[in-house]
Amino acid sequence: MREQRGKYLEKQLDKLLDALAARGIHGHKNRAYRTIRGDFIEGEPFDYEIFAKGRLHVFDAKECREAAWNLKTNAKLGQLNTLCMLANHGADAFFLVYFWDVGKVVKFGAAAVKDAMCRGVKSLKAEDGEVWAWESMIG
Repeated sequence: MREQRGKYLEKQLDKLLDALAARGIHGHKNRAYRTIRGDFIEGEPFDYEIFAKGRLHVFDAKECREAAWNLKTNAKLGQLNTLCMLANHGADAFFLVYFWDVGKVVKFGAAAVKDAMCRGVKSLKAEDGEVWAWESMIG
């Protein structure tokens, strides 16, 4: 059965959270705010938080089926501003993008994304970021 569109990376990250929990490391997925009936109120500020080795890692997970990740449609300003604010206080804050074409998970630091957008850059390619290795969070 085909994965639900845009959910492949999140399913992999959910497995990672389970593996980290087995090692005694806390991480969780943020959820949108909803009423008791499930009606949408407000989106989450970003997707994931992991606290490991004395550092908070916060990120939003995205998927890209094109050669480049479109900043205008994918780097939401509210999320970007929140990630940058957390980075200013020591968090490792970033966008995590799975590029289907090359099969790589790439990390784009929040400050780098903001800088690119301020310079008028419209999109980022996989080679513009760094290949993400989750092991880097746990040393």
